[in-house]
Amino acid sequence: MFGRRKDIVYKVLATKKRAVALQNLSAELETPAPALLKTVRELESEGLVEVFYGRDKAAIMVKAKTLEDYI
Repeated sequence: MFGRRKDIVYKVLATKKRAVALQNLSAELETPAPALLKTVRELESEGLVEVFYGRDKAAIMVKAKTLEDYI
């Protein structure tokens, strides 16, 4: 089941084509932020997403890496 969760999170991020605040993504997926952050960190270790801090210090932003990033 956990693998499916990673797939769902990546697909949602890839369709957005821009950085999304972790809090907004958590609300959209109806998933607690700590569990979502763990999933996002695993996707980051696989090289599928980029995690960075937004303009606000408390905002964690997530962006999917897609083929357009490498072309």
